Amino acid sequence: DEGAKAIGKSFKEASIKAIYLGNNKIGEEGTKAIGYNLKGSSIQKLNMSSNTIGDEGTKAIGYNLKGSSLQELNISSNKIGDEGTKAIGYNLKGSSLQELNISSNKIGDEGTK
Repeated sequence: DEGAKAIGKSFKEASIKAIYLGNNKIGEEGTKAIGYNLKGSSIQKLNMSSNTIGDEGTKAIGYNLKGSSLQELNISSNKIGDEGTKAIGYNLKGSSLQELNISSNKIGDEGTK
């Protein structure tokens, strides 16, 4: 997670448009750093598939969708449950997100409401 935290903190100073962090054992803490730094960054594509970001990491991404440049988000296979899914869903309106892959997670009926 320390590496993910360092990457997240550099978002606002970098002109990177796409970042692929799939299958890197990134957990909730690393994902929080990435999520909190999405606003004001130039990141348009973020792939964090096959990590363990869980609900808390997903919430950090969800709460920062608005005000970000993010257009494509892949958070498939990350042990995300209903709470994380709700955070993404509630923040889609007004975001620039056009493509979302949240497949192969632990989303139940409550997360789809």
